[in-house]
Amino acid sequence: MDQTRFENANKLWAAGRNEDAAREFHAMAEEADYPDEKAGILTNEHKCYLQIGQLDKAGEVMRQIRSLPVQDSFVRMIIDIGDAFMTSQMGKLKEGIRKFETILALNQEELRNPEQRHLYEQIQQRRGITLTDLCRYTEALPILKEAVSFTSDKFDPQLVHFYLGVCYQNTSNPQLAKEAFLRAIDFGLNNDFEANARYRLAILYFINRAFAQAKYHLEAALRMPEQALGVQLRKNIYQQMSRTCHYLGEIEEEQKYSKLAQAS
Repeated sequence: MDQTRFENANKLWAAGRNEDAAREFHAMAEEADYPDEKAGILTNEHKCYLQIGQLDKAGEVMRQIRSLPVQDSFVRMIIDIGDAFMTSQMGKLKEGIRKFETILALNQEELRNPEQRHLYEQIQQRRGITLTDLCRYTEALPILKEAVSFTSDKFDPQLVHFYLGVCYQNTSNPQLAKEAFLRAIDFGLNNDFEANARYRLAILYFINRAFAQAKYHLEAALRMPEQALGVQLRKNIYQQMSRTCHYLGEIEEEQKYSKLAQAS
């Protein structure tokens, strides 16, 4: 394999030029002499398509990889990890969990190797998030608590703290949920996870009758960029604002947000 060419393809990927990187990886794989080498390069093409959500193309690449007679156990593990991530990203959550758990069971020694720690951390982060999406909060909680300490360059601390907050919120730990949501907000990324964290945090304050604090976070969410607020989340925020303003005695504001919710 041409190492310089491989590094340049990785630079394209790191720069966000995923499709250019995918094409380069594919061309390199076509020139590879051995199945293990070919499969290893194709996993990088697969990764590029996953990152930009082109799941059809990712699926095509995975089918090509699976058709190869791969011998190396490490390459097989990398393939399995990519397949599990794709399965989860496609919304096949239960199947994705099964695949992640199989990888952990079959590759314990490899994943204990400090050089492969980043792979273990990626698996655990995605497992915790997927279990949360499946509403299996009790199972997700210890995994996400472990994930808070991760250091891999693929670790997303805002994402982990947000999902940790969701787990605490749904296992009757409101104070820990607040702390986790506040940590997610502190990253200041102005994205959908911050907006959702503020909405969930506002509900927790509302339940405790801390109406002014609830309103503060709802207003902060509404000031965020348009792309951070989906249609349903915006409607939910309007509805919660209306209820909050009612308890604050702000009748005009209550009616205003009630109308906005109905129009959403």
